[in-house]
Amino acid sequence: MVAALLGPSLPDLAEQTSVRLKQVSLLFSSSYLGYMLGALVGGHLYDRRFGHPLMAFALLLMSVTVALAPLTSQLVLLALVILFVGISQGIMEVGGNTLIVWLHREKVGPFMIALHLFWGIGNIISPILIAQSRLITGSFALAFWVISGLLLPVAFFLTRYPGPTSPSQEEDPQSRKPVQWRLVILFMLFFLTFTGVEGAYGGWIYSYSINTGIATEVFAAYLTSAYWGALTFSRLISIPLSLRFRPLTLLIVDLIGCLVGLTIAVMGEGSPTMIWLATIILGASIGTMFPLGITYASEIITVTGQFTSLIIVGVSLGGMLIPWVIGQFFETTGPQTTMWILLGISILSTLIFAILVSLKNRVSLPHQSSS
Repeated sequence: MVAALLGPSLPDLAEQTSVRLKQVSLLFSSSYLGYMLGALVGGHLYDRRFGHPLMAFALLLMSVTVALAPLTSQLVLLALVILFVGISQGIMEVGGNTLIVWLHREKVGPFMIALHLFWGIGNIISPILIAQSRLITGSFALAFWVISGLLLPVAFFLTRYPGPTSPSQEEDPQSRKPVQWRLVILFMLFFLTFTGVEGAYGGWIYSYSINTGIATEVFAAYLTSAYWGALTFSRLISIPLSLRFRPLTLLIVDLIGCLVGLTIAVMGEGSPTMIWLATIILGASIGTMFPLGITYASEIITVTGQFTSLIIVGVSLGGMLIPWVIGQFFETTGPQTTMWILLGISILSTLIFAILVSLKNRVSLPHQSSS
């Protein structure tokens, strides 16, 4: 729910801080900078068995900073608040994706997708809460405060259960997979590009649809929810699919879907029907790429807190750079450039994945030891 707050509230935050959209897009960069810092710290601590207590701390930090955001009227101070929201998100992201691999190990596929299914459900609810908050109170703030409160019981219950331990702590050191840094770097670049597209589309589709005259504010919020809804539904149906098909196969289908969806968005400039269609296709295609990417990585690389943190660094860089680039062109060149930029980055992501698969097929890796 926190992940989807920034996009639909961006015009409100610009008004709150008395700046233009171009300037307030700095918040995307601030969020992902914090996300990257949180991931780096979290990866180090999770490998040292801090587990659930660390996740509970991150949720408490998230609750406080989300509650402060609607009360901050200076852009610099708001960027600092959003930075700490990002730090808490980075810690949570590394924890969720690492601990679930440690818990389910070679059977992690459907569980990883289910984890991200609930992430998607939160992304559906959040823009709807913002829309309803505006209708009821005339302000977006109530949605932030409701979500802040919902984080607290989750933090409490996490502390009551022990966390899983890393399989690498149980393995014979000689049987562990060697670190293939070329693969790690390619995975980072792959995650950087496609999650950058995922976040940028979810963050900018609201402002894009309003500035192109496609939708009103309320319907733009619903379009944003439709994107996250398609993303979430794809994760739901992918749980049984992951039991029948390899992650590699499903990732190839997803990449093709992303290219098709963004091509429709470019061709359907100004058409509400085409943008709705593009939004649904892109959301359904890109929705399972993160969990499938981690699952695919776990087949060839030992997943540790450090590895997951490096992946999140790639995600953070993509989340900082791609929305920021769109923000620089959104008002000067026009909102139509948004879809062209996203399509170009999606093509780059596909090329990186092709190189990754080719390199993986040439690298001889030992099989993962069973435990």
